[in-house]
Amino acid sequence: MAYLGQPRTLQELLREPPHSLEVQSYAPKEMNGAILNADGFGLAWYVEGHLEPARYRSVLPLWADENLPELAPRLTTGCLLANARSATPGLGMGLANTPPFVRGRWTFSHNGYVRGFRERVMRPLRAALSDAAYRGIRGGTDSEHLFAVFLDAVRDASPEDALQALVDRVRALAPDEESLLSVLVSDGTTIWALRHGIGGPAPSLYRSAEGADVFVASEPLFDGAWEPLPAGSIARFDGELALREVA
Repeated sequence: MAYLGQPRTLQELLREPPHSLEVQSYAPKEMNGAILNADGFGLAWYVEGHLEPARYRSVLPLWADENLPELAPRLTTGCLLANARSATPGLGMGLANTPPFVRGRWTFSHNGYVRGFRERVMRPLRAALSDAAYRGIRGGTDSEHLFAVFLDAVRDASPEDALQALVDRVRALAPDEESLLSVLVSDGTTIWALRHGIGGPAPSLYRSAEGADVFVASEPLFDGAWEPLPAGSIARFDGELALREVA
């Protein structure tokens, strides 16, 4: 999930909604291929006066972490990305593999997978990365490697074009594999979202706007006017919505 708008506590964003991310970690409604999001969680939030986000991650399920109930009511942000993880088999556990991933001002979270990543995609993808992007990788997930592709592309392109470049790279390296790509990216002032599927249906992703406040989530967090983002689209949220199709 992601949020952009007036400052709210992490408690309001992560734990209080009726179908909050905490609830989705143990009772998701639209999850395919697994039952729970129990393989750790992470959140990154932006604080006024700091370009780079703060981040908190745990290998525990979100519902089992004993620190978050104490921290969440006391931390406030106008921009948040959070992820409750269901690990892709074979890609490993641990903090290094737990999203969201952060580099400089950028925060990145991916819901989905690139099938056959370690067997057929990982090595050629890494070979094409810049030295800086390669050195920044700490874990072994497809998600963090997609972030590295995004970081290389966004140096000379808009975030929308960098997300398109991410899709192009996956399509080129894994044309016959199923790749599910629900991606959220932020720099603290804007949220970008990619919803796309290659060889399979795009993972669910919804948006809800309350005035200037925007929520984006895999499943609606509360009752209201939630709209699914179109499959095969890239969206930008910065007070207004801009949509474009994935080429």
